[in-house]
Amino acid sequence: MTKSCVCYTTDMSYLFPSFVSALQARRFTRRDLADIVIIAFGIDTVAEAIFAEACARADIVFMSRSEADIRGAPAMLARLFLSELLPQQYDYFLYVDGDTQIRGPLDDLLLKPVPYGMFYGAPDPMTFARDDTDRQSRTIAAHLASLGLSSADACRYFNSGVIYAERWGWARIGAEAWRIFSSQPVASRFPDQDVLNLVGLPYCLSMSLSWNFPVFMNNVRVSSMISPRIVHYMARPKPWEGTFPPWNAETSAVYGEVARDFPQTARYWRRLKRATWLRHHLHQRYKRVHALVTWGLGAKRQRILAYESGLKRDEAVQGPPGRDVGAVQSVLRPSVGASF
Repeated sequence: MTKSCVCYTTDMSYLFPSFVSALQARRFTRRDLADIVIIAFGIDTVAEAIFAEACARADIVFMSRSEADIRGAPAMLARLFLSELLPQQYDYFLYVDGDTQIRGPLDDLLLKPVPYGMFYGAPDPMTFARDDTDRQSRTIAAHLASLGLSSADACRYFNSGVIYAERWGWARIGAEAWRIFSSQPVASRFPDQDVLNLVGLPYCLSMSLSWNFPVFMNNVRVSSMISPRIVHYMARPKPWEGTFPPWNAETSAVYGEVARDFPQTARYWRRLKRATWLRHHLHQRYKRVHALVTWGLGAKRQRILAYESGLKRDEAVQGPPGRDVGAVQSVLRPSVGASF
């Protein structure tokens, strides 16, 4: 019985793309190392039957739950409750957003020891822009400061789209994040991520962007140095909606291949109308040029590469990955201010 899983939480809108990413995760993960789990919230009985059958065929664990199981919260907050939701056998989980694609083996990450109470997270792209003087960077810096983060903590602000955690430590983090979110809603574009950072930063271990690679960084001339394993499509358009820069037709074709192999799931594949497609296509071309100029030719790119180089140096000192029981059971004291 495996003690780890790669898991997705989704509602009806992300059910099909989550299934596609989960299929890739199953392909790129040793079966003796981790199960693949999809937890769906508030879906109808037809969708439940279709995806339960498809997942059974694909060796994926499928669970259908009610919003009541996450206190009536939207599905995007379900990651806060994973310690309650997942079957008891899993001591560790790799949470992955549904708007991702898995491009390479996940075993190296899943073999990393996770100290009790801790988790791994990759930096949000905002952290590489906050020190510049342009308007966007000033807005980012102001937002992070408004959360009460120190300059040092703002540099460590993590993206919550991929989290590799020790389950029981995450139970405390998720419970405190939900308490804050439900009692004092954070007014921002990223309310759940902001709250997770406020609570979780003291327990967050640095993780390579290889495991949570923002797709726009394809425009920044860093992908060959980082070798992405999990690509994260953080903004619209999404790859299941069509082929847009900075990804190619092969990336989007995956969804058609899954719809062909699992035809009952195809009705849940949401694509764009032609007029919307053209608007996104033109906008993505502009964004490609803008990202190359503002990120790929300046200090932001150097910060990304410096971050990755620092991780590689640390890993070289630590040696190859391997789950050591003594390391996993050790307790690291939080660096700053969690309230539990």
